[in-house]
Amino acid sequence: MLKGILFVMLIAAYVLASHFSLILPNGQAIAAALALGVPAILAIGLVFQWALKAFHQFVGFNVLMKSSALRYAVAAILAVAPVGLSLWFAWPFFLSNAQALYFAQHVGTNALLAWVFGHTLAAGATPLVVTFARMVHTELPAQIESYARKVTIAWTAFFIITCVVSIVLFFAAPIAIWSSFGVLLQWPSVAAFFVGEYALRKILFKDFDHASMKQGFEAYQQHRSAAPAAVEKS
Repeated sequence: MLKGILFVMLIAAYVLASHFSLILPNGQAIAAALALGVPAILAIGLVFQWALKAFHQFVGFNVLMKSSALRYAVAAILAVAPVGLSLWFAWPFFLSNAQALYFAQHVGTNALLAWVFGHTLAAGATPLVVTFARMVHTELPAQIESYARKVTIAWTAFFIITCVVSIVLFFAAPIAIWSSFGVLLQWPSVAAFFVGEYALRKILFKDFDHASMKQGFEAYQQHRSAAPAAVEKS
C-alpha cells in the first residue's frame, strides 16, 4: 500500500514538474530533461539487460571477465555510453523543441494504444478486452463477451479522440491549455475511464462474478509468467 502511494506521488510530482516547466519562462531545459529522462533510463536498462544476456551466451566473455562485478561494469558502460552520447549530440535540438517533444510523445503514446486495442477488432481476431476477461474467467457468457468487445471499441475511440484533441489544442491553443490536457489530464483521464467502465459493468451485470482490479492484474501477471513456459514446452 505504501509503495503504491509513493509511486502515485512520484508520478504526480513528475507530471506537475513537466507541466510547469513547459508553461513557465526559461523552463525549456527542465522540460526537455524530464521528457528525455524516462526514455533514456528505459533504453539504458534494456541495453544493460541485453549486454548481460550476451555475456552469458558467449563463453568467451565469461572466460575473459570471470568477475561478475566486471561483467556488470562493462554492461553498464555499454548501456550508458551510446545513450549518453546520443543525448549529448541531440540535446540542442531537443532543447529548442521541448514543446514539440512532449506533443510527439503524447500523440504517439495514444496512437500506439489506439492501435493496440483497435487491431484486435479485425475480422478473426479476439478483442483485447475479451482476452483480458478470459484470463480471469475460463468461460464468458455471450453477453459479457459482447460487452467486452464494445469496451475494446470504446478504448480505441477514447485514444483516437485524445489524439485528435491533442493535435487541435497544440496548434490552435496556448501551450498552457495543451499541457493541461496532454500532460496533466492524460493519466487521470485514463484512470477515470477505467474506473467508470468498471462501475458501469457492475451495474449492467449485477449477477456476474466480477473480478476486482487487483484480481485482474494478478491474473494478467500469471498469464505473462505462464506464457514463456508454454512456449518452451512446445
